[in-house]
Amino acid sequence: MATSTDIATIRVQRYLNMPLVQRCKKIATLIEESSTTELQHVFPILVDSLFGTTDNIGWGLHSITFKKNPQEHETLCNFLNPQGPVFSLCYKLLPDCYLKYNFPVSYLPVKIRSMLEEGVIPPFYLDKIRDDQGTRVVSALNMNPFEYYIFHFAYHLTNPWLQVQQQDNVWVNWETVYVQLAHCYLYHFLPRDNSPVLPIIGPYIRKTPQRKLVQSPESKRDYYRLQTPRLLRTSILSPGSPNSTSTVPQQQCLPQVWRSETVVQVFLDFWLEYIEEDQLNSRLGSSYVASVPRRHSIHSGEHIRLVRAFIKTLHEFANSALGDKSAMDELKRIILPSVQGKIYTFLRKAIYHWPLDSSFRLILEAWLSFIQPWRYFPGISYTKEGKSEEEERGKIYDAYRWMPFVVNNLLAYTAIFQQLLPRFMRTDLVAPKNALMLFRVTKVFSQPYLSKMICEVESHMDDVGLSRSRISSNQWASIVRQQILELEGPTYQYIPMFAMSTASQVVCLLSTIKQAHLTATSLIDALENKRKNRRYLIAIWEFFNDEDYFSDDISIEERRRVPLYLANAQQQLIEIFEIRVEDIPQVAIEADQEYHESILSTSFCHQSQTDSSLDTSKPGVFVPIQKDRQSCQYIEYMGDPELQPVRSNECAFLVRHFYKLCAYVNVKYRHKIVNMYHQRGFFGSVCRQILQPPTKVVKLPKRTLDGFSSGYEERIPPRLSLRPLANYSLLLTVCLGMFIAWFMNYGAFAFLGLVFCIWFLYIIIRATIEPWTRWNISRFRTNATFSVN
Repeated sequence: MATSTDIATIRVQRYLNMPLVQRCKKIATLIEESSTTELQHVFPILVDSLFGTTDNIGWGLHSITFKKNPQEHETLCNFLNPQGPVFSLCYKLLPDCYLKYNFPVSYLPVKIRSMLEEGVIPPFYLDKIRDDQGTRVVSALNMNPFEYYIFHFAYHLTNPWLQVQQQDNVWVNWETVYVQLAHCYLYHFLPRDNSPVLPIIGPYIRKTPQRKLVQSPESKRDYYRLQTPRLLRTSILSPGSPNSTSTVPQQQCLPQVWRSETVVQVFLDFWLEYIEEDQLNSRLGSSYVASVPRRHSIHSGEHIRLVRAFIKTLHEFANSALGDKSAMDELKRIILPSVQGKIYTFLRKAIYHWPLDSSFRLILEAWLSFIQPWRYFPGISYTKEGKSEEEERGKIYDAYRWMPFVVNNLLAYTAIFQQLLPRFMRTDLVAPKNALMLFRVTKVFSQPYLSKMICEVESHMDDVGLSRSRISSNQWASIVRQQILELEGPTYQYIPMFAMSTASQVVCLLSTIKQAHLTATSLIDALENKRKNRRYLIAIWEFFNDEDYFSDDISIEERRRVPLYLANAQQQLIEIFEIRVEDIPQVAIEADQEYHESILSTSFCHQSQTDSSLDTSKPGVFVPIQKDRQSCQYIEYMGDPELQPVRSNECAFLVRHFYKLCAYVNVKYRHKIVNMYHQRGFFGSVCRQILQPPTKVVKLPKRTLDGFSSGYEERIPPRLSLRPLANYSLLLTVCLGMFIAWFMNYGAFAFLGLVFCIWFLYIIIRATIEPWTRWNISRFRTNATFSVN
């Protein structure tokens, strides 16, 4: 006889095969109606199905967007939000402290996994370890329902199987359910308005096992402690503990704190891990590497955007501290010092490995968000006239308030800025997105207070490193020295941001900016001239299709902003480093003509494509290629012109039906059409103006069972073709003429009759002058033959 637990399990498995919307409704009803005992086995089945493991991608959290799937998007957000049915299930199961779920160690980040293999247990994972009784090797982590869900949610973003199976473009597909839920979790469990985390639950009892840690060198333990800190001390988590310095068998976590700490710690470990590919084999065994797909060293755009959202939320959460000495306020006070080292390491490695393309702005925005905590300070109103709120938020009004943050994160300002200088010198600054990135960086560092704070800290350092004789006299020198030692190691040589070597790099960058400014200005002038010389028909096409075929994929309005961005960036760099204009080498700098011509040739490709699309007699198109200095090539269609694919300027419905009609006529009256085309006299001339001339088409070799068939040419006889009538431009002109005729009290049929008469008169004129035209052409060919001989 089946028990109630078995019935609940069978029901949830049946619901998982339903469509998504119906699935969520049924499971929500099951959670509400079932008891805690019945839901214990339902929970792991639901989580595994939701996020997937190695054979599927779960419920599509990374692919469902509001634009494409509005109903599914809304249903999933309601089902998985912090106060939805899934979290309600977690809180139902949470009071049972003996109820644990196993999270595989293979899902953990590489650094955490290697630490566990070496026996060095991070404090956060100490109460979750479950050993294999036979080998004493950590095989899984025991977690309560809330932790089990959060760990799976964080791992879902870094799951290497998703990179193999995901088909959508990860660079543009970021408005997904997963991103929406991640923002929701950050805002809910890290409240910025000092409200408690809802729902308010009772105390949760942690069972900490007695485990002896493997001894390791002091420097190694310090490194691991830096990478995986325990955010809150035991004395904070257990305020009533009689002896906070000793091992506490049962830590009573405050309800409003332990969930926030878990979310921060898990997201920090999973999302801000950056492991180079060459380090993966050295940290893990070869058997594991062979069984798991290799993760890309470059993260997706969705990942970097969530890292930035995580950094912004940490700033807002930390800046909302009230100083009331509560556990939540203590978490706000120490959260940034606990995680800033790992954020810096992630940003520095990601910037170093990121490719030279426009996607670099994603990681750059994350870095700018990290080094500007004053942008996320609540309770400040900006009322200055003529200043936008966004512009005022980026300014520092209280240097004393932010000086400790700058000191504790000096490398995030100076080392990464120095890392960016050679990158910007290799970047195409004529591109609007790259010019904007440079302008944003220089705008941040051009603030008077920020450069003064950095200069003040660096005034207590020399060119080689930290001066030991002056550390004792400076209140921040020891902090900076410890930061450099922990983040970069004892062999790192710190180079001050305002040293002569950095200033010389800035001077070289100024020369690059000047050349890019000249190139951008000349490019805008050339594109403007092409715009003025465009044909009237193409101008009408651009107006009705909202497209500009006389420029590349970047609009002329975007390119007009480039000289302004570059000029402001140049001036801001001069002000930051106090560079005199006369100190800049006066080298003859000219516009990059090769780059200039490449952009214009790309624009020519678009123009030629438009010309060929407006003239159906041109069977070829211009295709962009990367071959030496040539950026486009004319590709000709060698098959039957009537079987060309439908173009963007043609009505597909009319093309297909006109082809069927003409094919019927050409087949039925084939011999008559050929005789009419080759007939002498005036009637034959008229037919030759209406019918398509004979055409040679090339039949390319095709793969067969015996190899490749030989290619050959086929001659298509004269034929009737109505395909030009399906052109949108012609249809638009006819409709516009009919409207004007109707507006002037003429009928539509009268207008069409007039158009037919004009067309017939045009055919008669061309037929009349055809003998003279053919005689001139034959005479020209004869003369050309004699001159060659």
